[in-house]
Amino acid sequence: MGTPLTPERVLQWEQRRRDAMLAGDAAALRELISGQVIYVHSSATRDTRDSYLKKISTGALRYLHLVLSDMQVQMVEGAALVTGRMQATVSRDGKEIPVRSAFLTVWVPEHGVWRLRAHQGTPVND
Repeated sequence: MGTPLTPERVLQWEQRRRDAMLAGDAAALRELISGQVIYVHSSATRDTRDSYLKKISTGALRYLHLVLSDMQVQMVEGAALVTGRMQATVSRDGKEIPVRSAFLTVWVPEHGVWRLRAHQGTPVND
């Protein structure tokens, strides 16, 4: 039997995702993100795993500063839902952009490995 799934374990995956985003580590992100992901940024841009990782690996999208906070995990049958806040500075095609958003991520098991299946960011003005 594998290690039981706990909210703490899910938060570790979110931390690994954050670290990989900051490092521009497309290989690490590929391990965490489902090939079937629906990734919607707070700008309403939608990416597949391949399109997102291409932006990361080419430097078209770089995370210069990234803080995830107020994260809460809800365990449901077959999935882990994470809500939280993101404060970041990104470089998109060479232009620095401040980002403040609320987010929802959905983690699901794929062939025995938990992966990010969905991400939805929503801009906030607070």
